[in-house]
Amino acid sequence: MCGIIGYIGKSEATGILIKGLKDLEYRGYDSGGIAVLNEKKLKTVKAKGEIRRLEEKLGGKDLGGTLGIGHTRWATHGKANEINAHPHCSNHFAVVHNGIIENYKEIKESLSMSGITFESETDTEVIPKLLELNYNGDVLDAIKKTVRLLEGSYALGILCTDDENTLYCTKKGSPLIIGVGKGENFIASDVNPLLHYTKDAVYLEDGETAAITAENITVYDSNFAETKKEIKTLSLSKSAADKGDFEHFMLKEIYEEPDVVRNTLNAVTDDGEIMFSDIPFTQEDFKALNRVYIVGCGSAYHVGLIAKYNFEKIAKIPAFAEYAGEFRYADTVIDESCLVIIISQSGETADSLAALKQAREMGAKTISVVNVPESSIAKMSHYNLLTLAGAEIAVATTKAFSCQLAMLNMLCLYIARQRNACTEVFSEIAVNMSSLLPKKIEKVLAKEDELKALAKEIKDMDKCFFLGRNVDYGVSLEGALKLKEISYIDCVGYPASELKHGTISLIEKDTVCFGLISNKDLLPKTVSNLIEVIARGAKVIVFAPESLKNDLPQFETVITYPDSIPLLTPSIEVIPLQLLAYHVAYEKGLPIDKPRNLAKSVTVE
Repeated sequence: MCGIIGYIGKSEATGILIKGLKDLEYRGYDSGGIAVLNEKKLKTVKAKGEIRRLEEKLGGKDLGGTLGIGHTRWATHGKANEINAHPHCSNHFAVVHNGIIENYKEIKESLSMSGITFESETDTEVIPKLLELNYNGDVLDAIKKTVRLLEGSYALGILCTDDENTLYCTKKGSPLIIGVGKGENFIASDVNPLLHYTKDAVYLEDGETAAITAENITVYDSNFAETKKEIKTLSLSKSAADKGDFEHFMLKEIYEEPDVVRNTLNAVTDDGEIMFSDIPFTQEDFKALNRVYIVGCGSAYHVGLIAKYNFEKIAKIPAFAEYAGEFRYADTVIDESCLVIIISQSGETADSLAALKQAREMGAKTISVVNVPESSIAKMSHYNLLTLAGAEIAVATTKAFSCQLAMLNMLCLYIARQRNACTEVFSEIAVNMSSLLPKKIEKVLAKEDELKALAKEIKDMDKCFFLGRNVDYGVSLEGALKLKEISYIDCVGYPASELKHGTISLIEKDTVCFGLISNKDLLPKTVSNLIEVIARGAKVIVFAPESLKNDLPQFETVITYPDSIPLLTPSIEVIPLQLLAYHVAYEKGLPIDKPRNLAKSVTVE
């Protein structure tokens, strides 16, 4: 979940490292640090807190070198303080690390018995100490001997004082990209810091190590034999990592949703048809499926829960939404008659990746829905559906969620047609209706002032509930997550049907309850539940399609959105909840893009 950056070239490294860390800060902002190598001496500066604290400590000074590494931390082992901040060093080595070394205690005990001392509480510090122990003048040999002792996940940037002309890196289970420049090269945890300098990149596979100079990149496989790597072109632009005219990335990304949803849908549809090119499964494969597992973490799980209802209703196949971290430990019955769908924005989510590995080992067919084509999950699955959300910088996902939901809808329709579970006419209508989603999302965005005013009314609440049935329950979970992530308000999503089974005991005067009602058939039931909480003094705010407004005269506040077919309604319904969460956090003056204790990409368990 941390971010690492490295540079070698002709420019001063300090400024490039700081700029890169700012672009990576959504991956962690508990502390930061850089190390620059010059004349065989390492100069290291660290600071607790956001990267601006590190920048203040540097006082605008360069450390006087053109080779360096940097790190922004999301704390796993040890408190967020300067001692635990990266880089961690030994006599000859400086290391930055993203990941978790699972056997670090065993290694630390062994090294301590050898008389080696430690300063920090981190798992990372064992790495430079091991490198030092294994070093005999050959850096690659020291890396080779060290990584063979490490269990867990890592992406490492490494400097050695004896080699002022080489930046080293290696990875296993955590993302790492090499940016290919002219007379300069880079390493980074993702593409965002690279976009300012180059459009060319080399993606390392697990077990690979690279020795990088200003002019050359040499990659070694897991046996440390030299291997050829393809240079790929980055599809994102520099503006993807800029806020533009928006105060926060989150608001910018909400306003990008019409375009990215359109792009995602256009990539897999044509004139009412769904076109999944080179899909490795036949119609007979889909007909033979007896269940679908949709697996994700956080918002990706909520997408899966919404999709679960649609797969059962439209594709007529038993479907189960599962948290990735639970799925892998649940002894779930999986075989070749199962389809496992893995959803992950980054394509590197640790629990989701582990669930995918398990599903493949047990013989299931696998499809991933990710936003990063070169990610581990995309590569490992039998088939990958790429969402086109672009770079999402805010920790709280918005546009990636919407693209995942749009893609899952298309996959549901495709499988339904393959199984003859729905008619061609229904499928074509649904695809054509999906093309209208961007315009309908834009109509919701035009209600921002209404949601801003509502946010001012409710910003001081200390708890709230989101209530809905069926797919509205899935959207309720996402609405609650968005609000709690960035406003720190204690809020929970519940099935409205479960209200009387315990939850209603928490309702008291002025408790805020959000009622989600998208389905006319379920309206009487949910309305009944909401009237019950009003009777206990709650303030109720309803979100519903425009066509149901006249059916809701009992409620003082009803936020409406454009109608659509049930399959697509959640894609519209979630937008006002995203905007409301943003404006509540804004009214409270909170760090919206970087909420406390959270990081964008969860690459450790």
